[in-house]
Amino acid sequence: MNKAIVLVAVAIVAAAGISAFALMSSDSGEITTIQEPIAEKPAVVEEEVSILDTNNSFPAPTTIAQSMMAAQPAPNVTIGDDGKIYVLYQDTVDEKTNIFLKTSTDNGQTFSEPVRVNLLDGNVALDGRVAPTIQLGDNGEVYVAWANSRHEPNMWMGNYRQLIFTSSLDDGKTFEPSITIGADELHSGKYFQHMSIDEQGGIHMAWLDGPTKMNATGYMEKDKSRDRGVRYTQSLDGGVTFDTTKLIDANACPCCNVQTAADGEGSVYVSWRKVFGSGDTQVRDMVVAASTDGGKTFGAPVKIYDDGFQFKGCVHVGAPMAIDSAGTLHVAWYTGATDRQGMYYASSTDNGQSFSEPMPILTGDWVPPQRIFITIDNDDKVWLTWEDATGLSTNEKSWRYGDTQALIFTAQVIDGELIRADNPINENDAKSLTNIDSDNGLVSIVWTETDNSVKITTAEN
Repeated sequence: MNKAIVLVAVAIVAAAGISAFALMSSDSGEITTIQEPIAEKPAVVEEEVSILDTNNSFPAPTTIAQSMMAAQPAPNVTIGDDGKIYVLYQDTVDEKTNIFLKTSTDNGQTFSEPVRVNLLDGNVALDGRVAPTIQLGDNGEVYVAWANSRHEPNMWMGNYRQLIFTSSLDDGKTFEPSITIGADELHSGKYFQHMSIDEQGGIHMAWLDGPTKMNATGYMEKDKSRDRGVRYTQSLDGGVTFDTTKLIDANACPCCNVQTAADGEGSVYVSWRKVFGSGDTQVRDMVVAASTDGGKTFGAPVKIYDDGFQFKGCVHVGAPMAIDSAGTLHVAWYTGATDRQGMYYASSTDNGQSFSEPMPILTGDWVPPQRIFITIDNDDKVWLTWEDATGLSTNEKSWRYGDTQALIFTAQVIDGELIRADNPINENDAKSLTNIDSDNGLVSIVWTETDNSVKITTAEN
């Protein structure tokens, strides 16, 4: 692999503060407010980065689906150990959103006809911040989790969300009736969810949980007597039943993505953006809680890095994780900290008790809080893909989901060195968050374009 070593000068700028412009988070009641920091004297830091001096190794993308009716945000992808590619995407027609599955057996060149995943028509919340999650079993099982939404006038923006799960036992040809996670427990809204599967077939889910109660008029309202935060559950019978949900943390950012990862040795990890302190000086940094007994118990959350991101609001981005064959945990995240704004990568070799020094992925004077994703290939190489919205749409000074546009870039981490492709993989500006997966010598990335098309590109690694 030919590469050119370059020194990237990054201006790290101090900020007078981050404030003010609004995106309403449907379940949190918080307002997202970010503006470009006011620059003082910049301190220049040199970072050594390897840049591929050839065009990107990913081929031209294939269109999975095209909608002229409404946006198709937040696709997702997973790859089986036989190389079969599974893509989830959403489509909205006549104000009803549904999830569809397409598969490919020729490295993503062609795809099957779509299969609707949710049997109840319209039982899906349209939300580009959180993709429906897909995982595979060893015997043709396909597992899918997502959030739905129903109107509740007393809830934030009138939305009340529940976590829905379904499975297919015939490799995605048909799907079983869905179940609602925690349906027999006290009422709560569930959102910003994620699901993973371990090598023994155990299914692990975590999400942001907002307790609710039924008021005298028969409508839902917030239940302030119970803790809101990050909750977790698992299934050891292929999703037929799930354990009683458990609270992992009561001080979570109420509208940033939760992520999970699990291996075959009993390690289960949950990451989220935790709130430290209160008021205008509160800090919202990424943490990981680890379980070494298959999810029965979790240790105290550990900061991935002490970023010191002071912000009273939500940036709607989490810290995706992946585990390699040696059990090393790999993680990528965004911080808006004034002296280190951008996206970073780190790893842990002690079950999430400590993390390596962060490796900069994308830094600068102003880095909009876009998403970054991670996967590990069969050779234990780390693959990263992220959205760079710098200079696009309103993202030059502030961020909101409705105006999100971005270029999508990729990188690998090999022997502790970041090797970044110099060209984006998308032809136009991406509209919605990206996802990535790898297996059987393949790496696939999916995203949504501004013309409401769902795209995929697959590289042989």
